[in-house]
Amino acid sequence: MRLSVILPVYNVGKWLGRCVASIRNQGLSSEDYEIVVVNDGSTDDSMAVLQAFRNEEEKNGSATAPWVIINQENKGLSAARNAGLKAAHGTYVWFVDSDDYLVPGVLRKLLEKAEESRLDVLCFGLQLVSENGDIMPYDIPDQSEGKVMRGEEFMLKVAMPPAAWAALYRRGYLQSKNLAFYEGLLHEDQEFTPRAYFLARRIAYVPVVAYNYVQREGSIMKSANPKKSTDMLIICQRLWDFAMEHTQIESTIRYFFVNRISFLFSQVLSNLCRCGIKEFPGDEKKLPYYPLSINKYLNKKEHYKYQLINSSVKLYLSLYSKFVKMDKPAKPGRQLRTHA
Repeated sequence: MRLSVILPVYNVGKWLGRCVASIRNQGLSSEDYEIVVVNDGSTDDSMAVLQAFRNEEEKNGSATAPWVIINQENKGLSAARNAGLKAAHGTYVWFVDSDDYLVPGVLRKLLEKAEESRLDVLCFGLQLVSENGDIMPYDIPDQSEGKVMRGEEFMLKVAMPPAAWAALYRRGYLQSKNLAFYEGLLHEDQEFTPRAYFLARRIAYVPVVAYNYVQREGSIMKSANPKKSTDMLIICQRLWDFAMEHTQIESTIRYFFVNRISFLFSQVLSNLCRCGIKEFPGDEKKLPYYPLSINKYLNKKEHYKYQLINSSVKLYLSLYSKFVKMDKPAKPGRQLRTHA
């Protein structure tokens, strides 16, 4: 079997049919792929929607790829993806969020590229879709020239968003590197994706728009939540530990990780302010990545912001909290949703 589409499901009855239909609308034979559904304790009509879809397929007598259905108590998106990965049979896996959907007819081309180039990871493009159906492009700066690269070189040449659904992964590669999602976290892709890209020995990008990333108002991604800050601090520490273990101290790729951590730490502080919290929960001076690195790879805005954070986290929180209510609504899609 060439591919397993891993589809975590939690209270997505409103969107699930559209997602499944888009997976079916790829022109693959039923022997090529399977859909691994992980019902993560849904309490709405999600599974009824899925069953109705399956019944309609049987009624029409259409040849369909196998279904693998896993039911578990609610454990979160990371645990659902991990359960799907364990149950998958395909050479490649694609983690698809069930409130998004795929661009028609792209999967055959992606699979052929991954197989022909013997890739560990194949990245591709996406587009943003508003709730009313408006489509907005999403630019991915790419200097790879379509070449197959090692992960550390790829990460410096292709500005991929840290979303697990933006790539096909060879299942054997994930297993060989013990790559799984850290369970219980919000923004879990921020921790998984850099590791998965870096460790790849054969990774490439194709400028094919394959994924419709739906922008939903009121989603967890767009709301303030103290748990976000707690979880992002865990991610910062785990990425720091990973970088220190796998990268040379003075290498360019080290700065990629260091600057990514600095960005996440600034998001921790911003989220605290939006939650009305004006004190950092702990001693920032004990964090191995603080003070934040000021280096030549930062843009001017980041340079000044991190200097202010380094001068005093308390001062930064105080100043930010005075202006947070004056912020204009963020443009759709500037920050990718990476969790359900």
